[in-house]
Amino acid sequence: MTFVAKLARRILSGAAPAVVGLDPRLDALPAGLLPGATAPERIAAFYRQALPAIVRHVPIVKPNIAFFECYGSAGFAAYEATCADARAAGLLVLGDIKRGDIGSTAEAYAEGHSKWADAVTLHPYLGGDSLQPFLQRTHADKGGLGLFVLVRTSNPGAKDLQDLPIEGQHRALCDAVADAVHRWGHDLPMAEGYSPVGAVVGATWPHELERLRKRMPNSWILLPGVGAQGGKVEDLVSAFDRRGLGALATQSRGVMQAFKPADADWLTKIEAAAMQFADDCRRVQKLAAAR
Repeated sequence: MTFVAKLARRILSGAAPAVVGLDPRLDALPAGLLPGATAPERIAAFYRQALPAIVRHVPIVKPNIAFFECYGSAGFAAYEATCADARAAGLLVLGDIKRGDIGSTAEAYAEGHSKWADAVTLHPYLGGDSLQPFLQRTHADKGGLGLFVLVRTSNPGAKDLQDLPIEGQHRALCDAVADAVHRWGHDLPMAEGYSPVGAVVGATWPHELERLRKRMPNSWILLPGVGAQGGKVEDLVSAFDRRGLGALATQSRGVMQAFKPADADWLTKIEAAAMQFADDCRRVQKLAAAR
């Protein structure tokens, strides 16, 4: 079964359209968790304990590979272990890798990361051929990989390039990427009306969300930036259809750092934060259904 089919099934069965980001920071880990161990060992142990606490509330986690890779080979091993632990706990894994390259390099990225994650984030700057090895893996018999292409990122500097007007056309660069996302996914196997080629649109740009959604009617939209970056769940209604499908809000620090390092009840606080985030996302689904 493809990633998008699994995702639609889970949300239609009542799972919240919520993604919890895994961005490990040593100064935010529980102080009493393996205090004498290496950083990668502590990170892996943290997620091994924390992931089962959130699985009842969210269907997907999004490990950001940068926070693991900075510790070298042991850090990458912790990334692999965290992906495996998430899957073992019953969670889908969205690898936040933001890869994008050409030829054999893209093929190598696709071969590796499709082993560790059910879906990945990609950047499209090098064009459609850079995505081909990933697109080929979206079919169920090739792994059913889900893709989320960067269209409108959540950072303030996104407008430096993404807002640039295209000469002779009434659209900006991010609009052209959105059109390409729709085109790349158009002929691929769909589930509940959505293709395996999704988009990343920052929750920090709610006024642009409706326009971009219209350009990508068959794409799941990943909405990072909720919480610490200033995005609000209630501003994301236009990304959802009336069934509550089509969009995923994502939050990292607000859930996985919902405690102080000295707190003994850190697992309880993580679960409570995950539950609250899931409830917020379901409230937006209800607003979308009532439109």
